[in-house]
Amino acid sequence: MPVIINALLVGAAGAIGTLLRAGCTTLATKLLGPGFPWGTIFVNVAGSFAFGAVFALARTRAIPAEQEAALLVGLLGGFTTYSSFAFQSAELLSGGRPAQALAYMVATNALGLVAVWAGLRVGQG
Repeated sequence: MPVIINALLVGAAGAIGTLLRAGCTTLATKLLGPGFPWGTIFVNVAGSFAFGAVFALARTRAIPAEQEAALLVGLLGGFTTYSSFAFQSAELLSGGRPAQALAYMVATNALGLVAVWAGLRVGQG
């Protein structure tokens, strides 16, 4: 598949994933109220499940290789990047590298929180 076609498929799938995320979070807020980020939890868990399923299906060739990037990077990347974080953590654990998995999980969360705090400080002047 030509690179430009692949890039367009990933981009289109990413747009669809983004719209799905917005719809899920909006629906969860309407159904459950704004007091807790239920929509984000749903999206992260559903996206992680879907990532695992798509990855496994792609490895058995039930999903063609040329569609794998559109689904994993595009659709699920637009839906939630948490699925990539969860998959990479699980991959490190299943690969017998628990120390690296723990370091990755702690560093990602800690640095992400620090980055949000810093961004808020910069944005507030």
